[in-house]
Amino acid sequence: MTNIKLGVFKMSLKKLCLDCQSGDTFALEILVLRFHPLLIKVSIKYGAFDEDCYQECAIAVIKSINKFQIR
Repeated sequence: MTNIKLGVFKMSLKKLCLDCQSGDTFALEILVLRFHPLLIKVSIKYGAFDEDCYQECAIAVIKSINKFQIR
């Protein structure tokens, strides 16, 4: 990864959410990647990874971003 790509992982969640709410699709991608480990964790059902669950959780994260009131 280049320094620019590594730098976006250091962006604050507040900045990423604000950028997402402004329509920045790259910020949305980074935000989902930041939550990837948590999405994996909640998508393991009965000891196996459930891809449908992962996808539904990722969609829920994406849909909920615009509902956040960030100050």
